[in-house]
Amino acid sequence: MKILQTLVTLGLLWWLLRDPARRADMAGAVMRADPWWILAAMVSAGACEFFGIIRWQLFLKMLHLQVPLSETVRLFFIGAFFNQFLPGTTGGDVVRVVYLMRAYPEHRTAGFLSVAVDRLLAMLVLVAMGLAFAWCRSEWFEQSVTVGNAMKIFAAVLLAMAVGLCASFLLTKRHLVERLPAGMPFRNAIVKLSTLWQLCIENRREALLGAFYTIPMLVTFFAAFYFVARAFTPKVNFLDMMSIMPLVTAVSSLPISLNGIGVREALLDELLHELCGVAKGTGMLVSLVGMVVYLVWGLPGGWFYLSRERRTA
Repeated sequence: MKILQTLVTLGLLWWLLRDPARRADMAGAVMRADPWWILAAMVSAGACEFFGIIRWQLFLKMLHLQVPLSETVRLFFIGAFFNQFLPGTTGGDVVRVVYLMRAYPEHRTAGFLSVAVDRLLAMLVLVAMGLAFAWCRSEWFEQSVTVGNAMKIFAAVLLAMAVGLCASFLLTKRHLVERLPAGMPFRNAIVKLSTLWQLCIENRREALLGAFYTIPMLVTFFAAFYFVARAFTPKVNFLDMMSIMPLVTAVSSLPISLNGIGVREALLDELLHELCGVAKGTGMLVSLVGMVVYLVWGLPGGWFYLSRERRTA
């Protein structure tokens, strides 16, 4: 699987960069980039990480894991570091769970569940935002026949996910999960989800607050890419980027390539060109520089990781 993902990543990057003229245009755009917009992107990415930290701290407390805020920050950034450098989009989550289990061996399950609830609510809010933008800006997406058709498929997939999540929630709330037939499709997934939903039901206040914090976390995540786009072109406005990014985020999180690299660049390049009239190659630059912005925010996690390993050696 990893070999296939690597081949897809390299193939997409080669396809995007194969044209010498495009490479020259991208180099020129980099030279003309406004550094103040890049700085704004760094600030926005930092705000995204801030909301990510307070969400996770909230879920840890919800599960009665009394982790000091300073330790939560360190573990969060260690996870962010490994998310950038490990294949897949969940490598950093695994590292966070491992360190929690080491520090709190008596709360192994709680450590895992804190990260799982974090993921679930982020997915729930992302699905809701994607559906809202697909519905409210359907005419804008249909400026391009290709993009319009792709958005209809995307909206249908999101709607199916939303129905599935709502159904699993209702089954959990009405205590019907145990009655599902043993051979029912997706039964195991529903059972796993029911554990998380039960936690949310039992801790409504924390779950609702966590979902509320997810909104500014995603908005600042998307905004960082908007600011990067403005560094290269004035043709992209904030609403356009907010409308595009749920699709880009959802598709690039699929296990198609390594960390979504290549898929995210190709998709953002095509969407910005078709919908905003941005020159080909600029969207790829936006994606790559946006990734670098978050990579920079992940670097403190590398320092925290090395410091921790030296102390335990």
